[in-house]
Amino acid sequence: MMMIQWYEPLTLTEWFKRAFSILNLSVIIITFIFVFTEFRYNWGERLMGSYLASTNDSRPETGTIWEAGEQTSKANTHLKEIIDKQRDTTQHVQKSSSFLELASGVHSGEWINIDREHFKKLYLQLPDYAANRLIPSAKLLFLLNNSKLDRIFIEGQDEKTLKIFFLNSDNLVLEEIKLNKEIFETPEIGTQFVMGTSLDDFEEFKNRIYSADRFFKAMTDLSFDKIDDLIDDPDILLEKDGKIIRAGIWNSTEAGYIKIGFEYKHKSQTNVLLVNGREWVVWELVINLKGSNL
Repeated sequence: MMMIQWYEPLTLTEWFKRAFSILNLSVIIITFIFVFTEFRYNWGERLMGSYLASTNDSRPETGTIWEAGEQTSKANTHLKEIIDKQRDTTQHVQKSSSFLELASGVHSGEWINIDREHFKKLYLQLPDYAANRLIPSAKLLFLLNNSKLDRIFIEGQDEKTLKIFFLNSDNLVLEEIKLNKEIFETPEIGTQFVMGTSLDDFEEFKNRIYSADRFFKAMTDLSFDKIDDLIDDPDILLEKDGKIIRAGIWNSTEAGYIKIGFEYKHKSQTNVLLVNGREWVVWELVINLKGSNL
């Protein structure tokens, strides 16, 4: 005989009464309404989203997705800073009215292109000594008119130095020059009187020593305005005791000037007076000296 539990319904009618009781029907109806409205209005997701949003600040920000998002956000911010800085540097270079002003706005690690006409304009504003230190004008003329030149590129090295590259279309360097504050330092343009010596004692005058007659004849072949430009203070040649017997041309230039040496004979002693001659006039003087027969 099968044992019947005390809570089991004994008849079918009693089973239906229990199955469709008010409590059970209420649970079914409420469950149906809950499921239907969730599918219809997504209120569960909205409620959960609102809760997560309200507690977002207090929850730890961890996980691969959040880290990837944070890295992307930082990268975008950094990229924007680079673009803004590059735009500011470009505007600074375009508006600069001198190389000093240009150098003050291009910092270490920064790079920018400069228009060749703007570069030429800034170069022409340099004093002669600074222009020759940066790049000789003849060499710059060749570069600017070189068909291979594609662009001029500036790179900041440190607070005192810029590198300027002349590049072709393949980004190969045609010429590289440095721009630093030493270029703008005014050279010492003065005279030096060395007693008890001769031009032969200076290695820099080797093969460029001429008799006084030959030198002054070549000098007088220059136009009057060029003679005036040759030496800043020619009166100093008259102030020294003795007679000029030879003159020499230095074998290098410095800041747009070339030294000229005058050897004086005073009694039994020879002395040398060193003066600075303007480079472009000295070169013409050298041409005259080579054509002189004295």
